[in-house]
Amino acid sequence: MSESTSNSLAKYPATAKWLHWLIGVIVIIMLIAGRTMEALPLDEREQIIMAHSGLGTLVLLLMIIRWTYRLNNEPPGATPNMSPLQTRLSKLMHWGLYVLLIAQPILGILQAVHIADYEIVAFGLIDYSSFVADDAGMARTFHVLHGLNATILSVLVIGHIGAGLYHHFLQHDNVLRRMLPYGKLK
Repeated sequence: MSESTSNSLAKYPATAKWLHWLIGVIVIIMLIAGRTMEALPLDEREQIIMAHSGLGTLVLLLMIIRWTYRLNNEPPGATPNMSPLQTRLSKLMHWGLYVLLIAQPILGILQAVHIADYEIVAFGLIDYSSFVADDAGMARTFHVLHGLNATILSVLVIGHIGAGLYHHFLQHDNVLRRMLPYGKLK
């Protein structure tokens, strides 16, 4: 069935798929690494934070591209077997992920600009530490907000993955297939 005859069975365009999976893989790695960084000695943590800040900056740029793309390209609609509640929850989940995925790197950057203990230079190019004066209190506030957002984001990511698997294995519909890079619709 073509996209013009039934938007509910259409696949996502390649751009949407690749942005989804690229951002998804980076974010999952960063959420896991972010949880483990706190326990590391400062010298080890500094090295990981440089990579973390670079990847966070990349996620922010990719999410701006993705959000712009999403606003200009209608995604496939709900599949025929989705209830009105599932459809509303799906939309809420997606927009929640978009907002939190943009907020997370912004909170990380705001934390980085205030850290006094060491410099944070994303990609070896963007010296966040030089943007404003060091302020340990502000760094701590943004650290807490960054961590809280990461926790909420983790719950949404797990829920998003769970929903995709639910649709694939229990509903037996095309929700997951239409987002897979080479997924074939039933």
